[in-house]
Amino acid sequence: MTLVHKYGGSSVATTEKIQAIAQRLAQLRQQGHRLVVVCSAMGKTTNRLIALAKEVNPTPSKREMDALLSTGEIQTVSLMAMALQALGVDAISMTGFQSGFITNAVHSKAFIKEINTQRVEQYLQEGKVVVIAGFQGITEDGHITTLGRGGSDTTAVAIAAKLGCSCEIYADVDAVYTVDPRIYPPARALQKISYDEMMEMSALGAGVLETRCVELAKKYQVDLYLGRTLEEERKGTTVMSQPVFFEDMPVTGISIKEHCAIVTFRHMEYNAGTAASIFALIARNNLNLDMINQTILDGKVAFSFSCSDEQASELEAHLKEDPDASALVLDIRRDLTQLSLVGVGMATHTGVATQVFDTLARCGIPYYQITTSEISISFTIDPQNKEKAVQALAQAFHL
Repeated sequence: MTLVHKYGGSSVATTEKIQAIAQRLAQLRQQGHRLVVVCSAMGKTTNRLIALAKEVNPTPSKREMDALLSTGEIQTVSLMAMALQALGVDAISMTGFQSGFITNAVHSKAFIKEINTQRVEQYLQEGKVVVIAGFQGITEDGHITTLGRGGSDTTAVAIAAKLGCSCEIYADVDAVYTVDPRIYPPARALQKISYDEMMEMSALGAGVLETRCVELAKKYQVDLYLGRTLEEERKGTTVMSQPVFFEDMPVTGISIKEHCAIVTFRHMEYNAGTAASIFALIARNNLNLDMINQTILDGKVAFSFSCSDEQASELEAHLKEDPDASALVLDIRRDLTQLSLVGVGMATHTGVATQVFDTLARCGIPYYQITTSEISISFTIDPQNKEKAVQALAQAFHL
């Protein structure tokens, strides 16, 4: 049986932790499993590399940053292969390029175009444990790229999809919770959650799994498990197509996204090209949007959306340099918190939105932009009201 394991940066932060994981992998290999192991960079390595880059160039190119940051994962997988070899396990480390990950040329946010697993499968047939550097790939013309936030999770699920096997992601969290237990201690660990719910929670701020990796798992029906590294018992969360569903629980969990901004373009002429021009601007800046609103009043249009504070600043800087955008009136409200209630039960239950906003009203918590999907309700609030809102909503929906 082939297994793909992925270990996050905190799990491999020291050589002692790497050796402990290697011992566990050696046991699995002795049990007859074929193993592919995907690793992140050790601990704070990525942050250290970014700081080094800024010391020599305050505005380094994204291409060179990708080349630099990819070395963090290469360091980890080399050490992991060495640790396995020290235990008598035949192991080999591979970079993203060596393991066949071909990406597009969008540096720092590359997408996988194809994966050639021929070499990986050859090494597995030879009985080797294959240790792959996560987070990275290479373009068709030979430039190193990185896959963006959560890229090692994406690497692991993608290789599992190609090999037709399950994927187990290990980190310093033991499960997906209904609510962040640091804010709401009574929160429950979820044994199972649907792909759709996990995708929505990840996209809306739950940091335990990256949206792209869950999207890939759903698309290729990869069995996905999240658990704590070296846990004695299997206590984590399985992400799957059809989990156990309780009809009286419309809300599965609450996601929290901090450092959000509401960007508004005001006083624009109302015509068919208005939205198109704004979306073209957004596309040129590779922005990921959450809440999109258009308001028409007295023949004028206000177009607003939410994104991260960082993306809002990048957009603002771009507008100052773009002659086509000189007439746009821009307003940015920064440092907000977005809360999102997610659950497949919302598709068949009525009154969920009423209960959400009644709860906020009783607590005296103002809210700003609101958006809904079939399985989620999202809104922005001031950050000082985050804990109060989360606790009140968690109690209201028995999370």
